[in-house]
Parts: sequence; structure tokens; C-alpha cells
Amino acid sequence: MTTRALALLSGGLDSALAARMVLDQGIEVVGLHLESPTACRSDVHEVARELDVRLEVREKGQAYLELLRHPRFGYGKNMNPCVDCRIFMFHIGRDVMKQVDAQFLVTGEVAGQRPMSQGKNTLSLIDREADLEGWVLRPLSALLLPETEPERRGWISRAALLGISGRGRLEQLELAERYGLTHHQSPGGGCLLTDPVFSVKLEDLFAHSDERRTRMGDVALLRVGRHFRIRDDLKVVLGRNQQENGRLAEFENDSRWRVVPSGFNGPTALVCGPRGDAELEIALRLIADYTREPKPEYEVRWIGEDGPRVRSLGAAIVQGPPA
Repeated sequence: MTTRALALLSGGLDSALAARMVLDQGIEVVGLHLESPTACRSDVHEVARELDVRLEVREKGQAYLELLRHPRFGYGKNMNPCVDCRIFMFHIGRDVMKQVDAQFLVTGEVAGQRPMSQGKNTLSLIDREADLEGWVLRPLSALLLPETEPERRGWISRAALLGISGRGRLEQLELAERYGLTHHQSPGGGCLLTDPVFSVKLEDLFAHSDERRTRMGDVALLRVGRHFRIRDDLKVVLGRNQQENGRLAEFENDSRWRVVPSGFNGPTALVCGPRGDAELEIALRLIADYTREPKPEYEVRWIGEDGPRVRSLGAAIVQGPPA
């Protein structure tokens, strides 16, 4: 019988190295990537191609959003529920293991690298909570951790595993050079939930949105533009460049509407809230304040309740953005 492992692939270096080390022991590897708007972007498909492994992609979905609001094991320094997140990911991994007929799970976790979720005791806790105790192999730190079932059963040689610990990356970078791995996210990449700026936006979203109606798309919007909380029922998002101006169209819906510069270079505003004259004036003021060009009588366009509308921008210019 072919021994097969399911390897969690984030697109980062550590998970790619862990998968490669298992491949080197003659184990067939299937990669699993879990998509979420809180993950730093990486081309995990290139990582899978370089490793020459099949890649399964799953979305974390609405259940993950509920976890972010109510983590059982709490948050880290910012809005990062790392322990709950790992348990959640392992639960998905356990289901996919059955689907692809894999015998064990592989991760790139390094003991002591992340203070909240990668202490030795916490790693054991996560495995137990996910009902995978003994079936999670962490090749980069395996020599510092209890022996796993794949090792006991002779599928994996413990002598070929490593005992890396801590936050340093020198050993991983040297290993990547030895393997010739080039397609991976830089060591500085990671989860946006650990970023203080993103965390403030997420906390604001949770404080001003109905839990029953919040969707992952609302979280994805936090990645785009400058966000101005005007009042409980109103937020305005300004594009910071041409690419973001275009992306804001993806988030337009019945409760979010765009005000778009016409004939000049300036930020598009996505108004998240009522479609009224007062809200329009606020969007116009923000566009004016963040337009780099001189401010003569430019125009903006938007879709009003009665169809397309045009308005002079110059009449809305005031000093400073709204509080």
C-alpha cells in the first residue's frame, strides 16, 4: 500500500521544506492550501509545482469568521486567535485526509517560533483538540517533540528529521538553498491577523456589523484602501492607487456604492452605508482631500437611487477629512 501524507501548504518556506523532507523519505505527498482573506498572498500553486505535488485548495469559509469573533483560546497580541485557528485548520485537514486517503498530516510548524501557538505543550494541545494526536508530523522540529505514529510504524525515519526551534530562519534558508527551492513567500510574510493595522480594521468591522450578516467578503475589503469610520452605520473606503480604485468595484452591492472621479486622477470612494446626500458630501470631501492634483471644478460620478448621477467636486472641498 502506498503511504501518503497530507501536507499543509501556506505558500511559505517552512511548509514547503516540511513537504520536501517527507517526499525525500519516499512518501507520496498531497498538498492542502486553505484560502482566507486574512492570509498574506502567495502563489502556492507555484510552490506545489516546484515540489511536484498535487494541490487541494479549500476555503476556510463562514465558520472561520465565527471563530475570529469568538475564539475559545483567545487572541494573541492583536486579533490573532492562533490556537483556535490551528485546531480549525487541522479539523479541515483531517477531513481532507480521508478524502485523499492520506495516513498522516504534515506541517511546517517550528517549535517556539510563534509564542502563542508553537510552544511544545500547545502543539500537543492542538493535536488533541483536532483528534489527531500522534498523527501530525512536524519535520523541522520533530527531534524536539514526541515520536509520532508515522515514525513508530516505520513510514518515516526519525534520523532524517530535524530539531529546529525559535524564530531564526538561517537553518531554513540554508535548507532551501540545498533543495533548490525558490518559489515561496518571504520569511517576513504570514497572517494579517498579527498585523496591528489590519487588526484595528477587523475590530472595527466586528464592532459595527451584525454578526448574522457579516461575510468573508467584508473581511476581504479590509485589505483594500484607506478606511474611515464616520459613524456606526457609515464607513468610507478610499482607493490608494489605480489598482485599488478598480478593485473597489468588486465590493459594490446594495449597501456599498462607489463615487468615481471623472476626468482627473483621484481616489475612488466606496461608501459603506446609506445612499443619501449627507453621505455623498462626506465622500466628496474625502476625495477632494486625497486628490493630489490641483482642485478646479472636477466631476465625480456615482449611481444614485434614480440612476447615474454627476456632481462637481470643487464645491465640496473643505479643510481636512472628517473625524
